[in-house]
Amino acid sequence: MRSFVGLGFAVAALAVAGCAQNIVQVRDSGPGTGEALALSRVAIAPFRAASRAGAPALPSDATALVASYVAEGFSARGVDIVPSSDVAQALGTAEPGADLRAALAVARDKFGADALVAGSVHRFRDRDGQAMGSINPASVGFEVRVLRAADGKLLWSAVFDHTQVALGANALTAAQYPGGGTRWLTSEELARWGALRVVREVPLAAK
Repeated sequence: MRSFVGLGFAVAALAVAGCAQNIVQVRDSGPGTGEALALSRVAIAPFRAASRAGAPALPSDATALVASYVAEGFSARGVDIVPSSDVAQALGTAEPGADLRAALAVARDKFGADALVAGSVHRFRDRDGQAMGSINPASVGFEVRVLRAADGKLLWSAVFDHTQVALGANALTAAQYPGGGTRWLTSEELARWGALRVVREVPLAAK
């Protein structure tokens, strides 16, 4: 009897765990299996807009906001960062999606960065309603890539593609949000939370 009870609890635990969403989808985890990235300074390239067919247009500041949140994430992990505004100024353009070869050269030669962080934003939809009640919650999607400044080799990449869920729908995921899932986030709040989670997944070498 006890074995059946134990099995029941195990199955239930697995079912609950299966309800947790995979918030950050890591695509490339490093140049070699289990190899950490020794990054002292990274330059943040201006992020580009990558709106998908049929999707609402991105707000004009969406790419700059996500780039700044990613920069904040690296800074929080002790990495010296060159903000995207400085990279854009050195490139002579503030247009997101500037030529990566030029951005790599600037990151390497002007700023002495180990890597260039590039990215794109494909969704940045704000909530409908207020913090205590929303029909359509905030939804944000973006990609982050870490490129070696010396030669442009892709070192790591990941995607954040998430729509806020209600506490009653998925407690494991909702409890991780700012406010513990007790309120509906703005698109800016969701994007910042997602960017910090993405950067926490970067396999940085211990200093």
